Amino acid sequence: LNLLAGYSYLDHTYEGFGAQRRSFDTDAFLYNNLGAGQDVRATDVNSFKGQSKLISFFGRANYSYLNKYMLTASLRKDGSSRFGANNKWGLFPSTSFAWKVSEESFMKGSAGWLENLKLRIGYGITGNQDGIGEYKSLSLISAGGAPYYDAETGTWKQSFGIVQNNNPNLKWESTAQFNIGVDFSMFNFINGSFEIYHKKTSDLLYTYEVPQPPFLFGTILANVGDLRNKGVELTLNANLLKKVDLNWNATLTLSHNNQKIEKLSNETYQTDAIVSGSLHGLPGMSGQFAQVIKEGFAVGTFWGPKSLGLDQNGQFIYANNGEAQNLGNAQPKYNLGFSTDLTYRKFDLQVAAYGMFGQKVLNATNMVLSDPNRLPVNNATNSSLTSGISSNAAFSSHWIEDASFLRLQNVTVGYNIDTKNLGIEKFRISLTGENLFVLTGYSGIDPEVNIDGLDNPGMDVFNYFPKTRTVSLGLNLSF
Repeated sequence: LNLLAGYSYLDHTYEGFGAQRRSFDTDAFLYNNLGAGQDVRATDVNSFKGQSKLISFFGRANYSYLNKYMLTASLRKDGSSRFGANNKWGLFPSTSFAWKVSEESFMKGSAGWLENLKLRIGYGITGNQDGIGEYKSLSLISAGGAPYYDAETGTWKQSFGIVQNNNPNLKWESTAQFNIGVDFSMFNFINGSFEIYHKKTSDLLYTYEVPQPPFLFGTILANVGDLRNKGVELTLNANLLKKVDLNWNATLTLSHNNQKIEKLSNETYQTDAIVSGSLHGLPGMSGQFAQVIKEGFAVGTFWGPKSLGLDQNGQFIYANNGEAQNLGNAQPKYNLGFSTDLTYRKFDLQVAAYGMFGQKVLNATNMVLSDPNRLPVNNATNSSLTSGISSNAAFSSHWIEDASFLRLQNVTVGYNIDTKNLGIEKFRISLTGENLFVLTGYSGIDPEVNIDGLDNPGMDVFNYFPKTRTVSLGLNLSF
């Protein structure tokens, strides 16, 4: 039995001050005489200060019986000054149990081919305070609005107003995860694990619009949303060859995740959907969005008109009179990873690749540059002259592509030179290539566009820089 208990205290304070001036008669003063400047503005002097505290109590117990039954339990209580007066503290327990089945007497008959078999199950809750400012639970007043005339002093004064509603019920976002898995090794050359998980994040934070009155300001930050993820993960490691001069190992990982927003509203705060995937800044698309976050759908769901093709005049034809509908999701359905290493005498080879499959990407760059009406003043793609499109750029399913890909991430070939007569301990030369190629049907620069992020995933909008392809020669000397 192993026991651990602890306590942590974090006090974070930041502050700053700034001043500026303009219209100097000479630049000789630099910043040493700001008073010599002119054109004074109200925003020329600013200062700020912020402070937050996080207090944590935590404990963990590990118990193992006969090296076959292993139990772990932990508990932590965290208190953060960022949350409301009613919910500053959060309690986050977790527990896991593992059973080494291969150690049981009834498994003795499998000892010749099954080296290890372990079943495990776990459940835990974690808290999150990232993304919330120091004073989001408080009512805040700030300078703003038109100045007013104070008749008593005969001066104009700055007005102040409410810029944030208080929310004493603001609390931790929490994620509860349940997982069950099996670890195994067999035939003295293959081992791996298989896991099923279910993860639910509750009390997601979002800024909701609220009526005035009773609220003093038009929005409020509140815990309402629920997000569910469930999936499977498989990892296989194999020692394919093991000879005196030759060794070959390989690892394969496969995973599938299904995500769904389960709740966005309650009896106090409501919203039908949260728009995302901004198209602002693109020609003719100010205030438009390509994605929505809706109950029953995953984050990154494209939402817009479905294109049926072009009419005889080169104008797009849309289903259901252009009514918005689900056009696919930017998150991959399946993930794959592969790596292998091979050694033969003094030579070695390492290869790594990964892929993502089933995700969609909006090729907004192509959407804009395929508009023939940009010519001759602005640039356009060559295909804009032959595509048959005559309408201005407009978002629809026509510009959403399958962005599945397989990327060769790394290849390294090395050779260890015999150093017996060189007076050094090690001399290795290697040649490495990174991002050598990508197999994909995506027509854009790179299909891997902000896939992992929750902020505008799958949006290829001009400002995406392709991954570099690198080939390097290395020398490793040890004396």
